[in-house]
Amino acid sequence: MRSKLKFSIGYQLPDIHRFLDIVAEYAKDIGEVYFPWLDVNDGRGLTIRTQEEKSQMLQELTEIHRMGIKLNMLWNANCYGSTAISKELKIKLLDAVNFLQDCIGVDTVTTTSLFVAETLKEEYPTLDLRASVNMGIGTISGMKYLKDYFDSFYLQRELNRFPEKIKSLKQWCSENGKKLYMLVNSGCLRFCSAHTFHDNLVSHENEIAQHENAWTGFRGVCWDFYSKPENAYSFLQDSTWIRPEDIDSYAGLVDGIKLATRSNKNPDKVIGSYVCGNFGGNMLSLCEPDFSGLCFIDNSQFPSSWRSRLSGLPDNEYENYCKEIFAHVKR
Repeated sequence: MRSKLKFSIGYQLPDIHRFLDIVAEYAKDIGEVYFPWLDVNDGRGLTIRTQEEKSQMLQELTEIHRMGIKLNMLWNANCYGSTAISKELKIKLLDAVNFLQDCIGVDTVTTTSLFVAETLKEEYPTLDLRASVNMGIGTISGMKYLKDYFDSFYLQRELNRFPEKIKSLKQWCSENGKKLYMLVNSGCLRFCSAHTFHDNLVSHENEIAQHENAWTGFRGVCWDFYSKPENAYSFLQDSTWIRPEDIDSYAGLVDGIKLATRSNKNPDKVIGSYVCGNFGGNMLSLCEPDFSGLCFIDNSQFPSSWRSRLSGLPDNEYENYCKEIFAHVKR
């Protein structure tokens, strides 16, 4: 059964996959494609580095937009350093949006920066400005504070498994002319205490690479934590991902679903699984980061009551239930 919700998917430069072919296959289920920009840091660092890469991306985005799929440009780095509120950054931002509007059009900009949001509100009042999931907005108050900056919000991922908490946020959005979206396949640890540190490293990875660094090989606290056998059950307890089979239970609670597909080795598998609402392999292989090399979580072995049971459990029972299910799904 195909999902009732539309998906927002992340662009990746063609490698073994031709991204345009994947989008064409699932076009009626895709609401938008989000993408980075040349020489602009985003939530994954600097990902479009050359004019050739930019040209290749623009060719595909042009065809994608012609399919009636919206385009969402990313300015979602956690930090822009000394240029954070500069004229230099403003010029770069407006040059990018002006170019896209003249070239193929752009519908949405997702950002962590209030400066970026305010600048675009003044210059492009009809553009949808979306608050990044990296901002961790999970309360009505959090949205109220920023309602003059943003038209839509990504939900704090830690609330993903608690629909009753999402319901009140969605009601506020509906009453205030805003929209609410959720990221469903993040592999990050929930409430990660090193999240800001790691995001800042990613934002400044180009400057960091210019130094002779004393600390090398850091992949994130999540890798260190999950790689210890005694923490393996945390792949259930300390994750925020939602199984493809449970997506349609969020219809009416959110306006769309974001899939992290910018670095996954098999974006077609991720998109197809969520669109069709079914997946029989290692659940971790659908996530970014992909921890499938550390553990095999057999998605076909989850009980149908998994999502509904989780949503109503207090913390101590939540942990016990995750341990119980982990014993059945681990291979």
